Amino acid sequence: MRYTQSQIRELLSISVDAFRTWRDAIPALALHKGHAPSFTPGDVVAMAIVTELVRDFGVRVGAVGDRFDQLFKECGEKSWLSLENCVALIEADNFRLVDASLARRAPDASTLCVPCAPIIARLRAALTATEVDQVQGHLQFPPTSVGMQPQRRSKRA
Repeated sequence: MRYTQSQIRELLSISVDAFRTWRDAIPALALHKGHAPSFTPGDVVAMAIVTELVRDFGVRVGAVGDRFDQLFKECGEKSWLSLENCVALIEADNFRLVDASLARRAPDASTLCVPCAPIIARLRAALTATEVDQVQGHLQFPPTSVGMQPQRRSKRA
């Protein structure tokens, strides 16, 4: 499944201006042009990690945007199922995804740690809520029971 810019902005609560800034700063996002669905599920997770870094840690995307390419590449190579067991480790000069059990050991340098499991859970909840709404839709009239009509006998000539 592919996602459009507007779907991603809605999922992650990102403004149009912020998304435009990210596209200018992150080369991996600059590759996606137009309004057609072109973002992969891995791209969505990577952007969700970027969103957390911006909101929770005050990271400026313009300052480290070119280093986010590795994060987008690694997220794109994994399924959501395998990403659930990963942690994004952001060091001064490196971004990488590692298994959550490996992230528990002491890092060698200053490191920001973003677990992917809560991100995936939020994305799944948001996407399934949207799907349920679309399948059912809004009912214009309340459901009513319909009685059976008696069958008509056909006349034979």
